Amino acid sequence: MKIKAILLASAAVLAFPAAAAAQDGPSSSGNIAVTSDYVWRGVSQSDEGPALQVGFDVASDIFYVGTWASNVDFGGDAELEVDIYAGVKPTVGPVTFDFGVLGYLYPQDTNLNTWEVKAAGTIAAESGLAATLAVFYAPEVGNDGPSSVYTELAVSTPIPGATIGPFSLSAGASVGNYTFDNPGVDYTNWKVGITAATESGWAIEAAYTDTDLDGTDIAEGRGILTLKRVF
Repeated sequence: MKIKAILLASAAVLAFPAAAAAQDGPSSSGNIAVTSDYVWRGVSQSDEGPALQVGFDVASDIFYVGTWASNVDFGGDAELEVDIYAGVKPTVGPVTFDFGVLGYLYPQDTNLNTWEVKAAGTIAAESGLAATLAVFYAPEVGNDGPSSVYTELAVSTPIPGATIGPFSLSAGASVGNYTFDNPGVDYTNWKVGITAATESGWAIEAAYTDTDLDGTDIAEGRGILTLKRVF
């Protein structure tokens, strides 16, 4: 999937966009972003270079479907990643669940195409503090690659009273663990960030991410700056 640069290379040696929240009645939204580095699960997907990203989501009741795209650079033929995803978000008591299917597709190199299933649960407080635990399973990473499980815990919260002009500030952090059925490529990653967002849909995120992978430049600690517009 997006981490092909590491996963498929390892297999050879041995391989946010979030859907719109469910609402009453159909709704749609689009997004466009420019980022200094497309980092996914702690690993650069753009060879530490900038990326342009666009997405579109449709939601109705508890159902959602969407697509998202970004330029990539794994050192091979792939230059574009197109994600497609769909799922349901039922709510039981204080927990909003998310059960879905995701496809990571690479038109220039279909050997990298990967599918995942997702199960997640989010608990949110009235203050805006939210915590999400998510598990992703891929039966095959790329063509004939290993199966994988990615588990992530993420928290986010608005910062009370913190504003810069029209921007309200929030903070977020996450930690994830990637496990493959081939040993030697398992790793942990983490991310912390501050987001400044307006009610009109503009957002700027400054974040830092790192992994415990050694000897891999694209998995080393780095700062990331992202400008995004949701409409």
